[in-house]
Amino acid sequence: MGRLLLKVGGLALLMLLIVLSSPLSGEGLDFAEPQTDIKTATRTKDDAVKRSELMKPHFANGNQAMQHAKEVRQQLQTATSDQKPTLLARMKEDYQTAITEYEQALEETEVRDENGLQAIGKIGVIRNGLVSQQKAVDMLVQDKDLPVILSNLGLAYGGIGQYQVAINTLEQASMLKPAVGTYMELGTDLAQVGEVPEATAACDKILTVDATAKIAQAGCYKNVAIVLTNKGKAPDAIAPLQKATLLNPKDALAWKLLGDSLSSTITFESKDGKIVYVIPPGTLEAYQRCLQLDPNGPYAGQAKSALEGFAQLTKPPTEGKEKN
Repeated sequence: MGRLLLKVGGLALLMLLIVLSSPLSGEGLDFAEPQTDIKTATRTKDDAVKRSELMKPHFANGNQAMQHAKEVRQQLQTATSDQKPTLLARMKEDYQTAITEYEQALEETEVRDENGLQAIGKIGVIRNGLVSQQKAVDMLVQDKDLPVILSNLGLAYGGIGQYQVAINTLEQASMLKPAVGTYMELGTDLAQVGEVPEATAACDKILTVDATAKIAQAGCYKNVAIVLTNKGKAPDAIAPLQKATLLNPKDALAWKLLGDSLSSTITFESKDGKIVYVIPPGTLEAYQRCLQLDPNGPYAGQAKSALEGFAQLTKPPTEGKEKN
């Protein structure tokens, strides 16, 4: 018989799975840390030193605002519904402050170079009128602070939901200097705008920067999956979650999310006049791994409910009552 996509709404036994697909609202995301280190490479020109001194206060202020935003984001995970609007507004304000400060730091960062036109032609450091063509020519790759400023600025733009601007900025930063945190945020933001292959490709690049950063790469794939799940594209989250659990098999949330994503692809077929549910391989194992890793964690209850629901689905049909 033909195989059909499972319609959960009409199946009481699967209603418990609905809660598993609710948006995480940022919870569980592995966020890239701002690259706050200012690498003060030796510069021979006095004007370069002066520019660095003008830039540093703005950079520090931006970093401080980003730290405040991070703290508010953590508070949101345990906030009540009436507290969330105020916290969200405060977090957005912190990100906007960071953007203003980083943009000012960017304006103070100038390095003149004979190869400037070629460098800017490749990198395209011209964003929404912030940097003019002539200014871009003057802002060249020899400045060691520029990629860090751009990466932090991209993080801040992502924080207020301006994902395309964030992507443009982060791509520039990665061209100047590839970094683990830059690729993590780039992967998340690309997923936000629906560019899934590009998002996973950004995650793929993390180990080319640091061969030991497997946990960070796993977090990047998980971020992409969370974004896709929140957008109602749970089946698309399966592949990145499989990569995430392979790289970091001790992440209970990643296993739970993998179980949810696989559950979204359950089908059923009619066999001998009976409905038989086809559960994708690895679904039960994903929930079981979640429970093994964190039996009393925040997602344990959902994992247990899912397994109980599957036990009912796979239960042999009840035999008819014996005739008197």
